[in-house]
Amino acid sequence: MKINNSYSGPKFSKTVKIKHHIDRFAFNFSFLTKDSKYNLDSRSKTINKKVRLKLLDRITQLSQDDRVVILNRDKREGLEKMPENKVRLSIHPDFKKSKRYDECDDDFWVFRLGDLGRAIGKINENIFYIMSIDASFDQYNHGS
Repeated sequence: MKINNSYSGPKFSKTVKIKHHIDRFAFNFSFLTKDSKYNLDSRSKTINKKVRLKLLDRITQLSQDDRVVILNRDKREGLEKMPENKVRLSIHPDFKKSKRYDECDDDFWVFRLGDLGRAIGKINENIFYIMSIDASFDQYNHGS
């Protein structure tokens, strides 16, 4: 007995592989502190238009090169690692609830906004979560 089977199985479209680009930083503002002194709230008395423009300028600069290049720059042009216990920052509660906190480096990372302030955040691979904008220079010791 000969069986003629022309069934070849289901036809699936080719699986699309999404490449996750991790060579450059992507900046995320979703978890800025709720403290209006250190976030982009329009009621903030410390985050003015000059600080906002400088923040945008610095993000643009830091987005132009690979992470490796940024991390090897001097702290005035790149990033500075800051131990978490040295920073006075109220972490957004949703950041911890979402487990993103556990996925990030242990320390905070800081980038300078010239003499207008500092942006403080956490890094998970290429995502820089901006958590605070310190335009009053009081969230950590700015001695150097």
